[in-house]
Amino acid sequence: MSSQPSSSGLQIDVTLNSVFASRKRNLENEKAGQQSVLPSTFQVYTKIDEESRKDNKMVISFLLTLNDTKGLVTYEFRGICNVTGTSADFESVMETNKNSRVPKILDILYQKLYPAMFMLAGMTTSSYPQSIALLTDMVASEPIPVRQEMVAVAQGGQEKAESSPSPAPKEVKPTPAKPAFTRVADGKTFKPKSITDRTPFVEQKKESKTTT
Repeated sequence: MSSQPSSSGLQIDVTLNSVFASRKRNLENEKAGQQSVLPSTFQVYTKIDEESRKDNKMVISFLLTLNDTKGLVTYEFRGICNVTGTSADFESVMETNKNSRVPKILDILYQKLYPAMFMLAGMTTSSYPQSIALLTDMVASEPIPVRQEMVAVAQGGQEKAESSPSPAPKEVKPTPAKPAFTRVADGKTFKPKSITDRTPFVEQKKESKTTT
């Protein structure tokens, strides 16, 4: 994502390192068949760090998180922004407007990432920010927790969250082996013969009946 150089020579290139989208299930809408991509109100939190500034190039790392006010949809973008220009351009990009607390670089990042938000909304059948421009009341002062809810449907139509703790399996204690049975007769100890030991005796008995 890059912008055309301005008359002053300012150019801004955005490279995404990771993209995250999460949508919580709305069973009422799913049953009614009302799943659709609609605009909604979002809160935006950003973390911007200047990594380096040398000659006519400034490198900025950013984290941009968007969460709708209903708490159903979350988007997160991480990446690098390369700004090419003069020292005056750098100061202009990083400063905050007097009439708002939104830095200019944040508004630029939001507008550059807006097409990606719309694309993710279509892929996940989720809502998207209704405002193309970043408004002051959309900016959150605290980080927005990013959560991904996975729901498993159990038998009977009941739903159980995958994150719910499952009961620990019962410990199976080993059963001590019983000693082999012995019998004592005339002072001698005899062990019971195995099946293989008794088989020849049975066959011999059958043969004796046949000969009789």
